[in-house]
Amino acid sequence: MKYGYFIFFAAVAFLASGCMPAQSKDVSELRGEVAQMQIQLKELQANHADLYARADTAFVTLDVLNASIHDLQSKNSALAQKVQELDGAVRKKDRSERGDALLPSEAYQSAYSDYSMGKYDLAYSGFQKFIEKYPDSELAAQAQFYMGESLYSQSKWKEAVAEYQKVELKYKKSDLVAAARLKMALSYDMTGDKSQAMDIFGSIVKDFPQSSEAFTAKEKIRIYNNAQKK
Repeated sequence: MKYGYFIFFAAVAFLASGCMPAQSKDVSELRGEVAQMQIQLKELQANHADLYARADTAFVTLDVLNASIHDLQSKNSALAQKVQELDGAVRKKDRSERGDALLPSEAYQSAYSDYSMGKYDLAYSGFQKFIEKYPDSELAAQAQFYMGESLYSQSKWKEAVAEYQKVELKYKKSDLVAAARLKMALSYDMTGDKSQAMDIFGSIVKDFPQSSEAFTAKEKIRIYNNAQKK
């Protein structure tokens, strides 16, 4: 029985790590792999339930069983995520081959994925193209903000300020205005322009008194004032 569990979990581990990059396969092969993995996922879930039902306390303690189930659930989740990513890559490749344009949400997500992976130059370019193509999108303000974030993450403080300023200039009603102001102030602070930073921190406290950004701004002002007294 123990040997059976070993084989079962080894198979799960193999499936969870066996997805090949979508770029290396034809669309038809990718579709087949997606379908196969979805079937395998259902089988794993069925085996999971069967494992729980057949647990024999003579061989498997409750702690070991719970740990095994948790491990299986984690692998199932990882496999399901890979299926979704692969399926998305297939649809994206299909549209590309047909010459179809990406949906605005997909174009934004592509740039955000680059940002999340630390590909800041690529992300900046992606967000910039998104705004140029979809200036009236409900995601345009977020794209503008993350243009600033892409620069801020590279310690390009002055360039980041210019992008953060555009959030308020172009999208005054956006919920990201306070966040953009805060990052502007932090950018000025990093360049050593304390006076400009304090002015913006003060404007945040005044204009957005109940926001989390105001709390941070108050703390920065307090630290600055205490330093001035020494």
